[in-house]
Amino acid sequence: MFERISFVQRIEDLHAKLREGSYLLLIAEDTPFLEIPKYEDVNVCGAIFPRVIFKGKTYASGIIVAKLSSTSSLHIFDMDTPNPLQPKSDINSALVIVDGFSSQIDDFLEEFYSFLPEKTKLIGGGAGKTCLIQEPILFDAHRFYMNAAIIITSTSTIGLGTKHGWKPLVGPFIATTCNGNVLEKINFKNAFNVYKEAIEKDSNIRFDSTPFFKISQRYPLGIVRYNKDFIVREPVTTDGHNIVLVGKLDCNSVLSILKAEKENLLEAAKEAAEISYADKEDENIQSVLMIDCISRYSLLDKSFKEEMRAIRSVYAPKTILWGVISLGEIANDSQENIEFYNSTCVVGTL
Repeated sequence: MFERISFVQRIEDLHAKLREGSYLLLIAEDTPFLEIPKYEDVNVCGAIFPRVIFKGKTYASGIIVAKLSSTSSLHIFDMDTPNPLQPKSDINSALVIVDGFSSQIDDFLEEFYSFLPEKTKLIGGGAGKTCLIQEPILFDAHRFYMNAAIIITSTSTIGLGTKHGWKPLVGPFIATTCNGNVLEKINFKNAFNVYKEAIEKDSNIRFDSTPFFKISQRYPLGIVRYNKDFIVREPVTTDGHNIVLVGKLDCNSVLSILKAEKENLLEAAKEAAEISYADKEDENIQSVLMIDCISRYSLLDKSFKEEMRAIRSVYAPKTILWGVISLGEIANDSQENIEFYNSTCVVGTL
């Protein structure tokens, strides 16, 4: 999928990395820039994330520069319009970056996935900033985009692993009233009141003295699936009645409120890497792509280095670990469906 992965601290340093070809730029949100410089014979697309990962370190400022291989193609789309991309029949893998605050994510992913050849592996994440306000954060050499998606398709094979490590604290409940990504009623009761009562019973945390998102990072919601692991949904804001989530929730979904110890999250990350490594169809491993949620990063804090070390331990010592801290993670954990996750570690072996 990618020919070379590198890192620069500033926009002004890009000229040393951009030669003829197509590039994906992943920019950490504290990186100062107003526009992407234009270079002759260079095609660029990119997105802004809370942090980027390169060689096992995270950066609040800096740019991942990923040069596409000759067998890969790069596209950017408006998610409000029907998806015009018709992938070729020899596609084996795809990387998708979406506006993490778009209300169109699930519908867009399902439509795109329906066009992919059978057995295609798909990995990706939601772009955005930690201010939790939707802004134009995807770009090409011409302008910035909101409510858009970047799609890279490739004939290269990848390995894919997803795990989260969250455990049920209380539930199950029924999401009796939902509107897109807004949860209004749980068991016919005010959603926030049910959520608040469960968490304050479990801890000494109080919602009247602690910011909502600081609490919700520790207590996400889990969509119960038959004979499968939870799909995690992260609450981001509330008006005191409804709870706004990252990602869509269907009415009558079965939910649990989740909790995890740090050890559970670290173990899950290593397991995701082991699954991804075993899933790679050939032994030629160029790099490891890590898509990990901002809430996991915040919760693990200094222990996030341990999570990266756990992933790196699965691979040869010189294998490059790179990626993003995201607002939602994307993977197809089966042949049948594509999922938009929250608070989940997704590992791609490229």
